[in-house]
Amino acid sequence: MRTAEKTLDRFVEASLQERLKKLSSELRKTGKDPKNPDHIHDLRVAVRRYTQGLRVFKHLLDRNRVKKMRRRLKKIMDACGAVRNCDISLEVLQVSGAPVPGSLDRRLKKLRSEKERDLAQLLESSSATTKTKRWEDWLKAETGPNQTIASTARRVLAPLSKQFLDAGVQAAAAQATPIEMHRFRLQGKRIRYTLEIFGPIAGPDWEQWIATIRDLQERLGGINDCATTRDVIADPSGDQALREAESALEVLLRQRVAAFHEYWNANLGPDQRRHWLSKVRQIGKSE
Repeated sequence: MRTAEKTLDRFVEASLQERLKKLSSELRKTGKDPKNPDHIHDLRVAVRRYTQGLRVFKHLLDRNRVKKMRRRLKKIMDACGAVRNCDISLEVLQVSGAPVPGSLDRRLKKLRSEKERDLAQLLESSSATTKTKRWEDWLKAETGPNQTIASTARRVLAPLSKQFLDAGVQAAAAQATPIEMHRFRLQGKRIRYTLEIFGPIAGPDWEQWIATIRDLQERLGGINDCATTRDVIADPSGDQALREAESALEVLLRQRVAAFHEYWNANLGPDQRRHWLSKVRQIGKSE
């Protein structure tokens, strides 16, 4: 059945079931091979996509069940993130050109091994794939007679777009911190995954919006990787080799912040932001 022919409840259930299927697949892959950083990355993306679907349609689902699913998925995300931070730190230090002291390399690898073990134990002890199978029956949507897919898209995307663009203005300010940029990055993930849910229903600009958000995320992700690495390698001992690594990291961070500012100013200035908000408010108005 094509999207235009679906009722809202059928659309919600199909969208969430598709994302749940992908999540279950990534849970199985990561459970079998938690050493693989690609599996961990793909699992994080699958969790984020499914979680955003739950956020978008929470007013149509059993709220207690939504809370249970999100609590369980947060534990998985935190465990995956701890492993990924170790992987990213070594990669970023290599990109910065900083010599990685042997003591730091050993510390990061040991930490990675510990976090990997924690993740494997969590996936095994929580019977994650078994529980997600049960979730298939939790995705029944209760919709009203006047609710349509397009009106729901407008209801969700209009405030989400404003939140995203306002966060961008704050993140692009000269005094903004990496924490504020990271918050903007998370807002970008939410709106991007929401646009993926609604697709063409969001209007003719939806693919261009996704492309712009993806480009922003790439730049913001690089900034966050530097900030995360700085926290991971922090050592109060004052070791000379570590100070050199931290110095190289700061140079790379400044370069990445400048690249983000350049992209933001070129692609999401005041006129582009007004155009975006105007378009998203028109979703479904011709129905």
